[in-house]
Amino acid sequence: MWRTPKILVVDDEIRICESLAYLLKSKDYDVTTAICGRDALALVNENAFDLVVLDVHLADVFGIELMEKIKAGNPDISIIVITGDANLDSALAALRCGAYDYLRKPFEFEEFLKTVENAINQKALKQEKDKINHELYRSEEKYRYLVQNSPDIIYTLDADGNFTFLSEALEHLLGFTVDGLIGKHYSTIVCEEDRDKAQWFFDERRSGDRVASGIVLRLKAVGDGQQDESARRHLTVELKSMGIYEESTSNGERRHVGTHGVIRDISERQRLHAQLQNAERMESLGTLAGGIAHDFNNLLMGIQGRSSLISMDLEDAHPILEHLHAIDEYILSATHLTKQLLGFARGGKYEVKPTDINELVLKSATMFGRTKKEIIIETRFHDADIVVEADRRQIEQVLLNLYVNAWQAMPDGGTLRLATKHVVLGPKACKPHQVEPGRYAHVSVTDTGIGMDEKTLQHIYDPFFTTKEKSRGTGLGLASAYGIVKNHAGIIHAESKTDHGTTFNLYLPISEKLVEKEVPSEKNIYNGTETILIVDDEDMIIEVGRALLKRLGYQVITAKSGEEALEVVHREGASVDLVILDMIMPGMDGGRTFDGIRETCPEMPIMLASGYAIDGQAEKIMSRGCNGFIQKPFSVSELSQKVRQILDATGGRRQCFNDIES
Repeated sequence: MWRTPKILVVDDEIRICESLAYLLKSKDYDVTTAICGRDALALVNENAFDLVVLDVHLADVFGIELMEKIKAGNPDISIIVITGDANLDSALAALRCGAYDYLRKPFEFEEFLKTVENAINQKALKQEKDKINHELYRSEEKYRYLVQNSPDIIYTLDADGNFTFLSEALEHLLGFTVDGLIGKHYSTIVCEEDRDKAQWFFDERRSGDRVASGIVLRLKAVGDGQQDESARRHLTVELKSMGIYEESTSNGERRHVGTHGVIRDISERQRLHAQLQNAERMESLGTLAGGIAHDFNNLLMGIQGRSSLISMDLEDAHPILEHLHAIDEYILSATHLTKQLLGFARGGKYEVKPTDINELVLKSATMFGRTKKEIIIETRFHDADIVVEADRRQIEQVLLNLYVNAWQAMPDGGTLRLATKHVVLGPKACKPHQVEPGRYAHVSVTDTGIGMDEKTLQHIYDPFFTTKEKSRGTGLGLASAYGIVKNHAGIIHAESKTDHGTTFNLYLPISEKLVEKEVPSEKNIYNGTETILIVDDEDMIIEVGRALLKRLGYQVITAKSGEEALEVVHREGASVDLVILDMIMPGMDGGRTFDGIRETCPEMPIMLASGYAIDGQAEKIMSRGCNGFIQKPFSVSELSQKVRQILDATGGRRQCFNDIES
């Protein structure tokens, strides 16, 4: 016992009270006495007694009446009734009112002590039982709360595979009611294609041969009131189970009596896993596409250069010029193809400038609308400018790709709706796309065309995937758009339903910088007399570049590697007015060569040239102070203009060496 039991002895015969008190105290009980009902009731109300020994006949009150009053205020107190009546009716009445036991006077002390001990022990056992029951109730409440608030479905089956328990998550995840499935076989909610797999799994659980810890199944779903049934026909889950066994008392063998387990929704996990796999696949394909585009652009540069050199030698009326112009057109078409490959490859933003997205969308839509009169173009722009840092040509390429797709999806004409607005994207919206939360420019491109089904939507960004006829597309437009937008730390997302049109949503990070106005391009050719160093590892590019620049009047020095370029700068740098530097070279690449030249001559004008920029290296070099960039293949007019702009801006030849000759 955790404390000494307290006993109240009530008898109007003082001698009996004193005798019983003496006897109980000898057994280490804490004893109090009372000789009337009034005193006894007062003592009970003021003290916490474990037991009352009560004479039935008291001078001021009948014992049964007193017992009822004691029990009313203290229902857990034990009472032993003592009586001297030959008639036991009063004692039996006391037992019916809740007395623990009764003793007839005179009684043996040993019998009295044994009865008291039993009463005290029974009360202690009852208190312990109540405590255990309370703890069990609390534990049951806790686990009931955990089960019913778990996002997973917790279930039990009987030996025949029928549901005996299902947690309330069932209703949220699958749309069935718990009451509607209790007593039904588990196969009721398993998709027909997966029933054999489910049966094998439950049989394997039952046998104890635990080869698989879990299994992935598709379960039927009837919707949750928020989606129609056609939009949500099944749910992919991971199912785990354990057998429930009962050991036989006769032979000790275990008998299978049921199953318990957990059903977890893994559809979101599968979606994220598929998204990650797709991103990795796109990255690998992008590397391949970038390498192809780089080599192809170098070939186009050789063809473009030779064509330009021939054109410069012919008079305006020469008949061969017509063929050369046709070659230039073919080169331009091929250049558009490589630009799409480079966009998909996410090879870097080349000329990044603060750009008003409203202006860019309007300009591209106006240009597109001039050639597609059968399309109605509606615009709804954000009231104020929305500035993003972007390569304008690349984002314009994305928009034109989307416009062309929309036009082809509306063969009988339709409406193209363009809208821009400012939005704030939180972590939940950004995490699946691996971009940072913050303020974004939202551009939506919506058509009223034939739309796409779910299967097509899953492949629209795959390179060379197309639903068009071969003569109407390469399947690179959306792949390119995906790569460009991702490389601008943005999001591109499509929504579509068959016969209900398509909406493409673009999100680009907003910038606080001021917009730089774009200078219109020209086709004039400008000459010069300065000295230019060409650095490229391709003989074809070296030869064509030297010939073009010489025809423009420049003095030309060449180097076929970064190491050789640094030697030339050390040896003849004082006479060099401009360096045209290739981005991708074996050994010392364009970035390291740029840093080496600027270390020797901090003010040396340098123009970067590349058919491809891996991992945005072009953008990084431009940010370190490079004077300009030209994309291969380039025409003689583009080359002449870029060279002249840089030379005029830097003041021509500069004596910029750090006392190299001293």
